[in-house]
Amino acid sequence: MLILNHGLIVNGDGRTAPFTGSVVIEGSRIAAVGPANYTGGIGDTVIDLAGRLIMPGAINPHAHAVAPGPRFASGTPGVSLEEALGNLRRHLSQGHTTVVDLDGFKVPTETALAQDRQPVRIEASTVHFDPMFAAADAADGAGLGDAHRAMTAREMVDAGAVVIGEVGAGMTLGGGGQDYMYIPAAVEQATGVKIYQTQAKALKYAVLGRHIRPGNPDREKIADLLREQGLADLISVDKMITLIEESVLPSFQVALDGLVASANLAVELGVPTLVHNSAPSDEAAREAAKIAKELFIGGHTNHPNFSAEEAVANARWIREHGGFVEIDTFDAWGRKDLAAAPAHLITLMQEGLVDIMATDYAAGHWDGMFEMVDAVTRVGLASLEQAVAMATGNVGKALPRVGADRGQLKAGQLADVVVSAPKSPADVRLVVIDGEVALTHDDIAAPSQSA
Repeated sequence: MLILNHGLIVNGDGRTAPFTGSVVIEGSRIAAVGPANYTGGIGDTVIDLAGRLIMPGAINPHAHAVAPGPRFASGTPGVSLEEALGNLRRHLSQGHTTVVDLDGFKVPTETALAQDRQPVRIEASTVHFDPMFAAADAADGAGLGDAHRAMTAREMVDAGAVVIGEVGAGMTLGGGGQDYMYIPAAVEQATGVKIYQTQAKALKYAVLGRHIRPGNPDREKIADLLREQGLADLISVDKMITLIEESVLPSFQVALDGLVASANLAVELGVPTLVHNSAPSDEAAREAAKIAKELFIGGHTNHPNFSAEEAVANARWIREHGGFVEIDTFDAWGRKDLAAAPAHLITLMQEGLVDIMATDYAAGHWDGMFEMVDAVTRVGLASLEQAVAMATGNVGKALPRVGADRGQLKAGQLADVVVSAPKSPADVRLVVIDGEVALTHDDIAAPSQSA
């Protein structure tokens, strides 16, 4: 057995106050959790944690690019296996022991390529249904092959997919994916100039507004932005309006239809749907929540193109209809390109409207879930046990297929455990997955074996 001794245990249920004790692991399962410090028997491995935090491994319900195959709801060509494995190493270092791959057009053989080469558990999703195929083709679709197009959502669920999603995503609904992928690519093709995602976002809002509504562009603002970005002599205001509209709008309405269709499919298949939740998709998300009820997850309800008031109203609607509210780290603590500050996150936490945490992708620069746990507990937005549950046990409730054996430190659960510095959940020092040490730092005392 592997025994983690003398740790401060946060068990993931959101109710039990942290207590000092031990976690006993036998094989791939947790054998016991308790306040006693177990000495172990002959052949047992004992690690003295000297007061460090012991938590369930984080279950990240909203990740991307963790296996080869098409990315996002736009079906764009995926990352290489090497890049996917690099992303998984980053998830591991952040204490994410399970990631849900929300690149929903992948097929099981693609997920298996990454799963077989590293320890982090990868759970599959699905968007193999119309109108999501139509939305992908309108936005991109270049990564979709015959195997992806032949697959169905029912077949994916039968093969183990745990969620429908990400339904919509920023690439098809005028979100961040347009800002860091498609709009910059279109501008560079038209002008030869490479712009940054913050510049693309400013142009998008000047043309379509936060709610992605064509027909009322702010021409003066667009002209100012073209001058600021060095584009005024290379493209006219009219051509920039056309460029933005042609990048964003073709997939927009059909993707909104996909949100509602996914809710009906969730009820039919008995698995949740996780939708791209933002100002442009607010109304469709509310309709989907009304249909799917407890099978609905509002992805990144702290999306920066909501106003704070809109985010709160949306979250209340989801809660009133039995669904789950997700907030995401994006890159709010690190790079700060996609989400410059966690303002909406704070507002939703203050209003008590948060159920689960995730990361999303943030153009490959996401911050870790335990960074959010650390941040909200330090400023008193949640207790440690509440915040840890948002990254662990609560995710298991939102995703029942995952929560059946993960998310809490209790006997019988899979032995996915994270140990962090005593007062800093984000400072991950040891990760155990499936009962095996997957990551450790040299400040953890060397394990001893009982003679």
